[in-house]
Amino acid sequence: MKQADTAVHRGGKWFRRIQGVCLLAAAMLPVAAAAAPPPDVILISIDTLRADRLGCYGYAHDVSPAIDAFAADALLFERCYSHAPFTGSSCASFLSGFLPHETRVFANVRLPGAVDTLAERLRSSGYATAAVVSNYVLRRGMGFEQGFDLFDDTMDERELVRRFPERIAARTADRAIALLRLTREKPLFLWVHFQDPHGPYTPPAPFDTRFQDRGRPPRTLMLNRSQSGKGGIPSYQQLGDHREFHYYAGRYDGEIAYLDGHFGRLVDELKRQGRYDRSLVVVTADHGEGMGEHDFFFAHGVYLYDMLIHVPLIIRGPGAQTGRRKDVVQHIDIVPTVLAAAGLQPEPGLRGRSLFAENGSGRQVLAEMKHKQALIEDTLKLIRREKPREEYLLFDRQNDPGEETNLVTDPCYAETAARLRASLQQLGRENLLGRGITTDVPVLSREEIKKLEALGYMQ
Repeated sequence: MKQADTAVHRGGKWFRRIQGVCLLAAAMLPVAAAAAPPPDVILISIDTLRADRLGCYGYAHDVSPAIDAFAADALLFERCYSHAPFTGSSCASFLSGFLPHETRVFANVRLPGAVDTLAERLRSSGYATAAVVSNYVLRRGMGFEQGFDLFDDTMDERELVRRFPERIAARTADRAIALLRLTREKPLFLWVHFQDPHGPYTPPAPFDTRFQDRGRPPRTLMLNRSQSGKGGIPSYQQLGDHREFHYYAGRYDGEIAYLDGHFGRLVDELKRQGRYDRSLVVVTADHGEGMGEHDFFFAHGVYLYDMLIHVPLIIRGPGAQTGRRKDVVQHIDIVPTVLAAAGLQPEPGLRGRSLFAENGSGRQVLAEMKHKQALIEDTLKLIRREKPREEYLLFDRQNDPGEETNLVTDPCYAETAARLRASLQQLGRENLLGRGITTDVPVLSREEIKKLEALGYMQ
């Protein structure tokens, strides 16, 4: 089980936290009243949350009542894509509005200082800015603190298997609620990143056993010696000698249910303060998680199949409709959407579009890793793999939602494959950020590489 918060505050760390609160309080000093004050913006990102594991996206088990209730009163996007199956790459894109090859954040490296973030844009326009993050790869020094008056990355808990720093949902929600209760008159941009349900799947009781499905035939898996989820259970996920698929899948559901309750607390606080209807609330996930598709279990960061890049996206607030949308959208749409809600003009170079407007069909979305790229257009997806040799895969998800049948050599799809291939190559060469951003990206130390390997990211 996850350990309780020890509330240990050592000298320098405690001083920095107080200093950060003072900076945020200073940023929240009264400002001249406007006829139509811009809304607060609450961006909630949830680590490793598959869209199809939520009731509002069709999941049969009751794991997400609070998120489902929020979605029923909001605008839900059925087909939103992350730009990478890594926390660092994904967060860099939805905080900047640019693609991984433009930010140069492949996998989990530092976000370069030359990349303007949403927090920087909003702060320069009069917002107070705060963040509460709970994943080690988002810690201070990795560049994600850019533009925040207060960046709270306190992680006093330790994961059960890897013993890495984290902050579980209860503590994350506690901190976010405390920030919401600060007296202020400036509009607030608050980014909250929940670490749950990232593995190892260790939700507290009763969530650890609530979703154990004993009615299905046993499915015994290998225990992998490496961090890889290929063909078996990655070492960082292994809990004792458990090898049963449904044991781990049930605990993943338990993680979501545990997180969901604390998401609900955050929404309840907004309502209690009378800010719920005056805030733009955006809920998404950084990436998904393999649950056995393509013989890949309880991990991410390896493939560009939908299991890892199809994510929830739900927005509610001024200017947003309610209901469901089926058009293809993407993480880089978040920045222009927030700017539009704040009454700010997006700069011309942004790739994304405001989610307040219907995008229609034919829109192309790029997801990418260091040696893999994927182009999504309506129900089609083209994947390019560079290693061990260059290879293309084409899937039609309308007829093949599991992405099992490669159509790239099918004569009926020859013209489509050629067109998508040309688009993928062109989009991958474009750099709308317009800066040669390379110098801020550090070479990882041996210790950092070991930590990221233990986190299951470098496979």
